[in-house]
Amino acid sequence: MKKRRTRRRLRGEDGQAMLEFALVLPIFLLILFGILEFGWLFYNQLALNNICREGARYAVVSTAEDHDTEGILRHIENYVADTYTMDDVSVSVTYTKPLDPLSGDVVIYAEKEYHYLTPIISTVTGEDTRTLSAQVVMKVES
Repeated sequence: MKKRRTRRRLRGEDGQAMLEFALVLPIFLLILFGILEFGWLFYNQLALNNICREGARYAVVSTAEDHDTEGILRHIENYVADTYTMDDVSVSVTYTKPLDPLSGDVVIYAEKEYHYLTPIISTVTGEDTRTLSAQVVMKVES
């Protein structure tokens, strides 16, 4: 008689696991995709920081004839092409003393449009892209 009672109880709970899974799945996916999106966003921000740092380092230790903006931008473009798989990175190079680039500071500014990986995060935030930027200022060595 006890076996019949347990079988009846189990028959009434057939859809319970499926209902619990359906309730927990959206929260689980949101957390999972949030972790993936944050990791990819963090990687891109670090890549922009490294691009600026590499360009600034090249600008401050290069010789006097290499202190042209085009040469620094070419070096940064080569660095990006060799190191990262990033597209559409805009970089600007400015000197605090443009008439005498061998003294003062060099400022490297990089910007990139970041497109979200997952549609869930873009639905939650309400935007498809985000602008990432980085800036490095270094003293020119002479």
